[in-house]
Amino acid sequence: MGVYQPLFLVAFLLYSPVLLWRRLFSRRPQPNLRERMGFLPTFARERPVVWIHGVSVGEVKAASNFVARLRALRPDLQLVVSATTPNGHLVARQEYPDLPVVFYPLDFANFPARALGRVQPRCVLLMELEIWPNFLQAARVRDIPVAVINGRISERTFHGYRRLRGLLPQLDLITKYCVQDRAYQKRLLDLGVDPARVHVTGNMKYDSVVMQDHADARALLRPWLAPAGERVLVAGSTHHDEEGTVLATLQALRRAGAPPTRLVLVPRHPERAAAIADVVRAAGAVPRRWTEVRDALPPLAADDVVLVDTIGQLQRFYAACDVAFVGGSLIPHGGQNMLEPAAQGRAVVFGPHTTNFRRDVELLLAADAVVQVPDVATFQRELGRLLGDAAACAALGERGRQVIAQNRGATERTLDLVADLLGADPRG
Repeated sequence: MGVYQPLFLVAFLLYSPVLLWRRLFSRRPQPNLRERMGFLPTFARERPVVWIHGVSVGEVKAASNFVARLRALRPDLQLVVSATTPNGHLVARQEYPDLPVVFYPLDFANFPARALGRVQPRCVLLMELEIWPNFLQAARVRDIPVAVINGRISERTFHGYRRLRGLLPQLDLITKYCVQDRAYQKRLLDLGVDPARVHVTGNMKYDSVVMQDHADARALLRPWLAPAGERVLVAGSTHHDEEGTVLATLQALRRAGAPPTRLVLVPRHPERAAAIADVVRAAGAVPRRWTEVRDALPPLAADDVVLVDTIGQLQRFYAACDVAFVGGSLIPHGGQNMLEPAAQGRAVVFGPHTTNFRRDVELLLAADAVVQVPDVATFQRELGRLLGDAAACAALGERGRQVIAQNRGATERTLDLVADLLGADPRG
């Protein structure tokens, strides 16, 4: 800690001009600084508290089924949910409107200790592998057990930790690791974690992903998007440059005689909507922003592109599509969640950069349940094939649903493993 705290302070000071610029000029939502400093809001503590933390949107959503099952099994507990990013915090508030939702404290000075003192949790459950030395030290001083659930450790993180193993005592402060697969288990064991603490439970994303068809959303959105029977392509969780690539690809397909297709763009960061609208106009199309049309759903022209500029709508639009392109994959970002459209029985296509979802991609590809393309040229060819073949889309979608159904159950295994950290159930 004598090394870590000064390094954290130096890094924070170097990064502070960026933080100040974002707070003054960025259109992105900003975190609550008081909460990041540990000044968490007070709430009724009539029941023992369990603190569940997810960094951003993906972790928060992956925890949703776990939270629901825990609430059903242990109504005697008060759950508190935290996130690090503003978007994660927003989604958490949407997912858990009746639970306290807070920002996770910065891992500096007494911020974590202050936060723990205000929440006073019986235990802390960290999604994936969000471990911070100062927080873990503060929890140890207070005898608060901390467990990692739905754990994963990327190859890059593993190699970094291995180089710094002598400076990573926080790995020993985790009471239990509930990890997604044996590859992650092996990496933790190679870092010297006690084997008795590491358990393979599976991936809770498969339990949390919504498998119903969102029939109400499809009944509302599909006739609006495709009144004359057009095909619908949803490009979800896209990042910079991907929107232009999808637009150009679809326009090339139209010139080649592809069926009429409505494009819906759902960027990963909705605050980019203005810049994306400019990209759409530059391509000769008309952007129709969701916040401007959602109340009336006015008729769409043939060249209109729907641009979803809010959080929390992606699954509803996936429900209304024929083909889903999952972003963050045509650029070296690591991919975004391809399980959501697969769970709804949609044909799913994505690019080569999927390191964030390595195991998911392996399972889906082994079942021939998705299409992964190595480059833009192949993306155009495969997208054209899918848009022209409804039967192929339906077959892909069905195989995707089967993969997800076969890999459910991690939530129950995780609940069994952390039961002793939750304390005795007063109902017996």
